[in-house]
Amino acid sequence: MPTFSRAFGQTRLQLHFAERGASDGMPVVLTHGLLWSSRMMEGLAARLPDQRVLLLDLHGHGKSDRPTDPSAYTWASLAGDVIALLDHLEIDQAVIGGLSLGANVTLAAGQRHPERVKAMIVEMPVLRRGEPFGRPAFGAMAGAYEAGGRSMTALAGLVRKLPLPRGVPELAALRDVAGAEPAVAVAVLRGLLAEDLIPDDSATIARMHMPALVIGHRRDPVHVLDDARDLARRLPKGELVEASSIAEFRLHPERLAAHVRHFLERLPA
Repeated sequence: MPTFSRAFGQTRLQLHFAERGASDGMPVVLTHGLLWSSRMMEGLAARLPDQRVLLLDLHGHGKSDRPTDPSAYTWASLAGDVIALLDHLEIDQAVIGGLSLGANVTLAAGQRHPERVKAMIVEMPVLRRGEPFGRPAFGAMAGAYEAGGRSMTALAGLVRKLPLPRGVPELAALRDVAGAEPAVAVAVLRGLLAEDLIPDDSATIARMHMPALVIGHRRDPVHVLDDARDLARRLPKGELVEASSIAEFRLHPERLAAHVRHFLERLPA
């Protein structure tokens, strides 16, 4: 199981990742949604055989270390996981991408470490229009985990003992969500709720000169399509792909992969 260690304050975190595709291909790091794992990106990774795809479990998720201190979860620390992976593999620059939480982590990496980000794939970012709905929704989720206490901890333990579904990585990723340890889920949620959203003001976005593929979809009060449209328009090298719903590219990953392949093919060598 590929893991690496990164410095984190006075301790170290063990982070899990997986490699897919061609070892000599363009490095592409993909990250996942909130409380999910990198397994949710396996469908896309399988359809990018010419690239060196790196599937990373951010800390607090999947097989990576899961601190229960909310202060461990900031945009800077999560973006630091991505940069630490590049350092571990001695990769100077990579395409960084992610879904929802991973989309915001991608933007954080692009803002804080632009020299390491060759291009960005930003699917379903949570930005200012989604904040008024997202904050109370995630706060309620944290409250539910806290109220569940021992019963939710016991249930999560049972879920983690279920055999992994073979050949359907999305179901395995769903098991990861259902099996999330309540104390860890609360820490992740409380930590990120204590943070401001990723800066998406025009001046900050205009300084991000790497090519960017922004993916949005309709009818979602957290991942608001107009936020994705604005982001793509304000990025100097941004382009937008619209999906019909949150389910389209999850149920039909080949459609998403076609857009991503076309985007990657146009990047400079």
